[in-house]
Amino acid sequence: MPTDLYCVVDGLLDEELALYRELDSLVYEEELAVSDSDMDALMNVLQKKQGVITNQESLLDKWQELSIDLGLSEGREGPAFWNAIERSIDEKGYKQLLSRIEEIRKLGQMLLEREKGVQKELEGRLADMRQKLLRMNQNRNAVLGYAQNSGG
Repeated sequence: MPTDLYCVVDGLLDEELALYRELDSLVYEEELAVSDSDMDALMNVLQKKQGVITNQESLLDKWQELSIDLGLSEGREGPAFWNAIERSIDEKGYKQLLSRIEEIRKLGQMLLEREKGVQKELEGRLADMRQKLLRMNQNRNAVLGYAQNSGG
């Protein structure tokens, strides 16, 4: 078990915050790609986001290891985890950790809302593209029908 629990938890929170900030940057790139209808850029951003998700999964493993080190079967999402942290560090340190968690929670919520907006815009753009393709196909069929009827 690490000797300075506060530093371990604070370090994990640093990693988590860094990943959310990286996601924030990637969501911005995603917003630009969708607004520009740049599918190549969008695919590139989605690949980068997959890397961040992989790093988040690795971070979850670290949280789980800490939970096991604390003798707990539940992860950091459960109350027993945070009760064990609170009992193991001073009040000031615990309040600082809670403040950081709140910062991460707010950033995560904001990113989720932005991501929903990007998804909605993308769906709208795809619907527009489908309509344009349908009109092009109808026009093509009309031209072919006209050519066949006129002996061309």
